[in-house]
Amino acid sequence: MTSRATRRRFLQASLTAGGAGLTLADVLQRQALAGAVGTAGRTSNDTSVIQIWLGGGPSQFETFDPKPEAPAEIRGPYSPIQTKLPGILCCEKLPLTAMVLNRAAVIRSVTHGTNGHFVGAHWCSTGYSGDLNKSTHPSAGAIASRFRGAANPGVPAYVLLSEEQTRNPEIATVMGSAYLGSQHSPFTILQDPFRDPFQPDKVRHAASSLKLADDFTLSRIEDRRSLLRGLDRFARHADATRAMEGMDSFTRSAFDMLTSGAARRAFDLNEESPAVRDRYGRHRWGQMGLLARRLVEAGVAFVTLNTAPDSLCWDWHRNIVNDNRPVDGSDGPTRGMDVSGPPLDQMLAALIADLYERGLDRKVLLVVWGEFGRTPRVNETGGRDHWGSLMSILMAGGGLKVGQVIGSSSANGEVPVSRPVSPTDVLATLYRHLGIDLSRQTMTNDGRPIPLLPDGAPIAELL
Repeated sequence: MTSRATRRRFLQASLTAGGAGLTLADVLQRQALAGAVGTAGRTSNDTSVIQIWLGGGPSQFETFDPKPEAPAEIRGPYSPIQTKLPGILCCEKLPLTAMVLNRAAVIRSVTHGTNGHFVGAHWCSTGYSGDLNKSTHPSAGAIASRFRGAANPGVPAYVLLSEEQTRNPEIATVMGSAYLGSQHSPFTILQDPFRDPFQPDKVRHAASSLKLADDFTLSRIEDRRSLLRGLDRFARHADATRAMEGMDSFTRSAFDMLTSGAARRAFDLNEESPAVRDRYGRHRWGQMGLLARRLVEAGVAFVTLNTAPDSLCWDWHRNIVNDNRPVDGSDGPTRGMDVSGPPLDQMLAALIADLYERGLDRKVLLVVWGEFGRTPRVNETGGRDHWGSLMSILMAGGGLKVGQVIGSSSANGEVPVSRPVSPTDVLATLYRHLGIDLSRQTMTNDGRPIPLLPDGAPIAELL
């Protein structure tokens, strides 16, 4: 094989995953067309966010705000248990998380004005309610990519660990980059949602292009110009468009990813001991949680672990206990905390403990939430329906003042009765942790400036 052909094969290695199909040359071209965006406006903070997304809307009753004194049709089928926070209860299906809740903060009064999956998810992911089924604003991960970038060269800025989408394809788009463009889209790794074991081959396949072709070595690269000369399938316009300047900048970043080995090591769970992997759980969510910790430790700015990209897993309309329906959701997508509780509990407890034990509790901020809560009254089939008026979320790390509960809800879990918190307040807290100035703006494709958030402020009790 000629040197030219080998170089071309190397340049065509895909930098994205999960079927996105953009080659390195494609990504470079799109970045070049973005002009001089590059790294402008980024800070130098070495901080990260892990977002665990419980798509579909987790129930406040069956997680962090049980109501044991309410009537049976309100309190539901599960019992509450005591946590490490004196006097604070959580659902019995979260026993491990209960034992580390002193290292977390629970907010029981998050509220917004919609009961729709897409609008609620869009609101929490971007800060804007958006239009039904149309993603109009960049996600928090894309904002982190745009204004922060990765803390270290050689790793992506924004990584999405997700289950494969089987229904409702529009909902997962709220985790994207919208008008910021593909250069700020997540590096995505997908897992089969209907298999219990974690599938390491999915990770290997997604990250395989981060390994140089065996017959293409650094010694055969004269300098960065030789890499640029290999991009012979589109013209180089070095005029007032400044396209080459932008392309050259991104080439350096892409080249770092392919040659530094940092990303390859971060994605390799074999570097973890069997005991650590067991602690997180040998299931999809457990191993994805461990992978998220490895990625932020390597310098990735924002990692989203999306447990339900199509909102099936936590959308408990039909029942909130396991009624032995088919695992593929063909007879209804939800089976409650009997199924979703144990793997979430193991992964979440391990991740919280690990962040503190490894000294990452100031660097990494963890947020666990979905698009809304569930109705106070159990419906006639034994499930709960959408409820945007109230949800409970968990935050940990980030140098936050943990070991507290913020806000409270009414006796039947209907609305906040103290300290209402909006999704934009949560996002403002994340951006503050990442060192992103809340007064910054993004720019739409037609040149219209958009504030990072329409309103909201960092949650003062956590700071």
